[in-house]
Amino acid sequence: MQDYFRKVYISSKELPFMALDQLRQIGLTEGEISVYEALLIIGECTKTKLAKESGISPSNIYDVTNRLVEKGLISKLEKNGILHFSPANPNKLKLFLEQKKREIEKEESIVSNILPTLLAEYQNVKDNSNVEVFQGWNGMKTIFEDMIEDCKRNDRCYVFGASKGESEESADRFFLKYSEQREKRGIITDIVFNEELRRRKKRIDFFLKAKNHNVRFFMQSTPAEIMLYKDKACILILTKEPLVIRITSKEVMESFKQYFDVMWQLAKP
Repeated sequence: MQDYFRKVYISSKELPFMALDQLRQIGLTEGEISVYEALLIIGECTKTKLAKESGISPSNIYDVTNRLVEKGLISKLEKNGILHFSPANPNKLKLFLEQKKREIEKEESIVSNILPTLLAEYQNVKDNSNVEVFQGWNGMKTIFEDMIEDCKRNDRCYVFGASKGESEESADRFFLKYSEQREKRGIITDIVFNEELRRRKKRIDFFLKAKNHNVRFFMQSTPAEIMLYKDKACILILTKEPLVIRITSKEVMESFKQYFDVMWQLAKP
């Protein structure tokens, strides 16, 4: 076996052992790869020689070799009171992956079993969290993805004070993307745009043609955009880096809805 690995080493001048770096992708650490590579090159050896050839400190070599033994990639044997290490056949890598697959399946089963409890706890915390603040476009993304997830077909969403924002191009791309998703999901949306948006054809044309969007315009510009759905009231401040305040409260949502109804009557098609 040792002669075999020496031949492998000689042929590796054309195909360097650097290829073993790819073992990182299946979960081996740098130290494990170094030890495995050294054993493939030199074959059976003692701890002292293995530490020297692999570059792993003698104080850490046992930890690394023990992990490789557990994975079935190397073996150890005591001779005259001295431990010797040998590489296992590389085909053992397949067995290692099969074991890893079984462990992942076991972990998936554990997660599936405890997920209902975790979701219940999350919902309890979520229900008790009345006010949340989100920053930037990623924060906006979180808000709109949550809204689309929470709402079902024919649920209603209300928006007023919709403006072009300081980052007009970014706002156009963002609102068109999520409004298209809202349209496909069948969420009915009533929007009162600030009058300035009437000339923003790039964004407005979609809303005017969309089946599930009803649009009106209000002459006076509002300082922030308000989005209402379910028991949520979201205050969107469309500065260069947007800021969103989400309030989870049926009472607050209904209070804003009364204001929306007034604006809807005053707004023009």
